Amino acid sequence: MRLETRRRLWGLFFVAPNMLLFAAFVVIPVAGAVLLAFKDYQVGRGLWGSPWVGLDNFKDLFFHPVFSTDFYVALQNTAVITLVLVPVNIGIALGLAALIFPLGPRAQGFFKGAFYLPGIVSAVIIAIVWQWMFTEHNGLINLGLRALGHPGVPWFSERWSAVSAVIVSSIPYAPGAGIILYLAALGRVPQELIEAAEIDGAGPWQRWRAVILPLLKPTTLYLVVISTIESFKIFTPIYVMTRGRPANQSTSIVFEIYQNAFDASEFGLASAEALVLFAIVMVFAVAQFRYLRSDEEY
Repeated sequence: MRLETRRRLWGLFFVAPNMLLFAAFVVIPVAGAVLLAFKDYQVGRGLWGSPWVGLDNFKDLFFHPVFSTDFYVALQNTAVITLVLVPVNIGIALGLAALIFPLGPRAQGFFKGAFYLPGIVSAVIIAIVWQWMFTEHNGLINLGLRALGHPGVPWFSERWSAVSAVIVSSIPYAPGAGIILYLAALGRVPQELIEAAEIDGAGPWQRWRAVILPLLKPTTLYLVVISTIESFKIFTPIYVMTRGRPANQSTSIVFEIYQNAFDASEFGLASAEALVLFAIVMVFAVAQFRYLRSDEEY
């Protein structure tokens, strides 16, 4: 056997365990979910024994008077959460990174750890703390509002106040990784470009707008795509804090998938929702890559 062939076989041998795990826990479940979206899944008959219904699950998703209403509400809430969280988290991460970057190595290390810490704390624990803070009668936020003369806000009794509570609870959780990535990207910006702009008379804001921000576009693109995906996948704050209150008006797409699958046993409908979510995220990702990609290299 030739040396090159033996090397390839050994490479396949070492890659095989990871490929098998990937196939078992990613490829096969995804393929099953795609197949499930076109079937009326019945637990007793299994995936293969359940009847084929074609596009009926998608028709119910978009046109059924009950299922479509809940889906459109979840889609609207998810869109609002994404449109608010993504720019806010990116802006906070960039702003804090810009403030931290001029500091010394020890100070930078301290702030990196401080801001990254919420990202490694359990999302359930954070959501429980925020739920207590948003409690309508004796929550910390309403107690503070009443101390200022405001009657308080019924956070979980109205749709958009509940969605706002979910958004506020998610803001401190996300920017930590963005801060670290932006700090790394700022450290790679060529100083001679900044010095040249300064010599040409560019002020601090002009240097940021014309020199630094364009060179940060690859990092910004990555963070925008990842933040968008994570926002579309939001589940834990809604599951812990609102459970869809009031009257299933504060749900997200992923929470709607969970409810249909595990509460209503509508596994085919839930799989159809998952495929629609995948298509939406794919469209957003392609659009973001198209409009935010940069050919700048440094």
